[in-house]
Amino acid sequence: MMTITPGTGHTYPMVPLAWALQLAGHEVLVVSCGPGLEMGEAGVRTVDVSPGLSLGQMQGKLAANHPELGAKLASEALDANYLDIIGGAVAAALRLQPQMVEGMIRTAQEWRPDVIVHSPLLTPGLVAAAKLGIPAVQHEFGFVRPSGQIMRKVHADLFEQHGVDLPEVQATIDITPPSIAAPDPDSWMMGFVPYNGSGALPAPIFDFLTNAPAVPRIAITLGSGPAPEEAALIFRQVLEMAPKTDAEFVMVVPTVDLEPFGPLPDNVRSFGWAPYSTLMSHCSAVIHHGGPGSALGAIVNGVPQVIPDFKGLARPLIADTMVQRGIARVVPPQEIGPELVESLLADTALPAATNDVREEIKNMPSPYEIVDRLVALVGAGK
Repeated sequence: MMTITPGTGHTYPMVPLAWALQLAGHEVLVVSCGPGLEMGEAGVRTVDVSPGLSLGQMQGKLAANHPELGAKLASEALDANYLDIIGGAVAAALRLQPQMVEGMIRTAQEWRPDVIVHSPLLTPGLVAAAKLGIPAVQHEFGFVRPSGQIMRKVHADLFEQHGVDLPEVQATIDITPPSIAAPDPDSWMMGFVPYNGSGALPAPIFDFLTNAPAVPRIAITLGSGPAPEEAALIFRQVLEMAPKTDAEFVMVVPTVDLEPFGPLPDNVRSFGWAPYSTLMSHCSAVIHHGGPGSALGAIVNGVPQVIPDFKGLARPLIADTMVQRGIARVVPPQEIGPELVESLLADTALPAATNDVREEIKNMPSPYEIVDRLVALVGAGK
């Protein structure tokens, strides 16, 4: 069973392992809601435990009921307490969603899996595994590495409500390349495999994205739910610099209405959605919001990255580790302009380092190898 936080950034990294499990003949059930149900579009059976609920709604309810926690989560900077801040905010958000939490635990008790693979910080998966006496495996989404111990501390009331402690057998799947951030020695390393949703791509869009442009192409993507003020700031910078820059800009903004920004310059194209790897196939660089999926997706496609230095949601951690490895530039949003693009395109160190990490990911264990470890873990726990 996979218990997944209802967000695309939590769901997509778990798709390759679900595929590998099914191809190896194992039965997989995904328990989630909202965007977590996109696993169904990827061919995995799903159960909706809280119809209509999304990660954005959870964040909104958290901000309304615990404004101080919502503010911390949005403004958190890189320091020693960032995981505690995130863990505490997630625990508070989960308390506000009892239908989802209890639905996950109840479904596990009814279905009785041999192992639960869960999103980071998703306490119901840990509690359900403890109640059933089965292993719990945390599937990380990159860069942010919380432990079960954090959630045991900040969400102690849920464990006490169900009369359990942490599962006796636990493991962690880590998809962050070791050269970017040293892993826990006990973690199971797995190479990142990009997945960005399903659906038909119209031929004109496919042709445009896969044909090499006459000038450098810069992609701009801000994830599935950018803060409106952040999105507006980046779009204004891009639209202002585009007429002054000998480059082509492709903006992928599935949740943002660009109409208020007026007519787009001739060298700017906009799409509501495009598969990331197709988008990256002929890009010289990408500007993105600092999410782990966007960062890892750019690496596996060998594309240098620019990340605005926004706070909150662990983005300072992601940005810092990328800069330390030499595979990204982090700049104030106001500095996104022609000079930055010119400097970026002339930089040879950034793409060289990116390609080194790309090769590292290729040499990491595959999801098929993780299937074998899961089978062994279940056998050891019996």
